[in-house]
Amino acid sequence: MRKLLAFSLLALLIISCKNEVKETKIETPVANTETIFEDFEWLLGDWININTETKSFEHWEKSNDGSLVAYSITLRDQDTVFHEQMKMYEENGILNLYVETVGDNPNPVVFTQKEGATHPFTFENPRNEFPSQIVYTNPEKKKIHAWVAGFIDSVPQKQDFYFVRVEE
Repeated sequence: MRKLLAFSLLALLIISCKNEVKETKIETPVANTETIFEDFEWLLGDWININTETKSFEHWEKSNDGSLVAYSITLRDQDTVFHEQMKMYEENGILNLYVETVGDNPNPVVFTQKEGATHPFTFENPRNEFPSQIVYTNPEKKKIHAWVAGFIDSVPQKQDFYFVRVEE
């Protein structure tokens, strides 16, 4: 009888321990870079800005990781007076614009998209004196109006750039 009681207790213990533990998978939202950058696809391609003193070129393309990359160069009498590289990327659900001025500033600067600023696209870095803001607009189908703003010696400054698409 003792054996039967011990066997019954063992069986009851096994059955009670057999409760299924359902595994709950926690899904964290992953930003779809395709969706994030759809609003910026109008930037892709080649752009030119010609004024009386200088010629500026800007080229945007989509990189393998889905981010957008660009380079910009300004010439005065065939001499390069300004050159920068940019990368627009998503990190933790936030859109950033990485800007590296070649030769001028050894420290690249990261600007963050201003919340709710989708048209125009506004990127800010209040810790950077100039520019502390970079803005891109698309006033007409084949045009870009971009500007940088900030402070130089505590005086507010703004520089406008008007680009037209280079037709292939």
